[in-house]
Amino acid sequence: MMLPPPKLRELAVASQKRAEILLREQPGRWHVVSIREPGNPAPDLADALSVHVATFEDVLTPQGQHGHGPRAAHLESILRAVKPLRQAPVLIHCWAGRSRSTAVALTLIVQELWEAGFESLPLIKAAIGKLLELNPHAVPNALVLRLGLDLILPHPLPATITQALMNDPRIIANRQAFHVEANEPAPEN
Repeated sequence: MMLPPPKLRELAVASQKRAEILLREQPGRWHVVSIREPGNPAPDLADALSVHVATFEDVLTPQGQHGHGPRAAHLESILRAVKPLRQAPVLIHCWAGRSRSTAVALTLIVQELWEAGFESLPLIKAAIGKLLELNPHAVPNALVLRLGLDLILPHPLPATITQALMNDPRIIANRQAFHVEANEPAPEN
């Protein structure tokens, strides 16, 4: 039996620069999850309803390049901050709006779909579809996603769901395109 798509919370994903513009254009509309890179300038988020800040590098190890990689505590604090905002619009930004912010958005999408009774392939398809509506160029950070799913799904599902999401052909294509843009070799799948 196919479940009807649930009405998901209103989410937006943006780069830091785009988040500042959205907030200026729509003052007092968005609650913001601000994912910051250590050492980068802080954004102007004065027009946000509320701001939750998490600071960690866009890397695939908890140590990161300078000891500031993503950790479970970062995701736990983000989930705790957005939980009471169920029906309120939430804007998630990171420096480029493609990796850390999309991983957090994907975590929130999976959580809502799981709570609505979605499982397996329907959950994967619906989650990726919604993420790509938010950002067609999404390249979710696999570690950030896994840390978030570890907090919301029963074991052993986080590992399986993370792998399925990251191996979706559309996400693989985005990852490969991202590496071409950056003039880097694409990682092995």
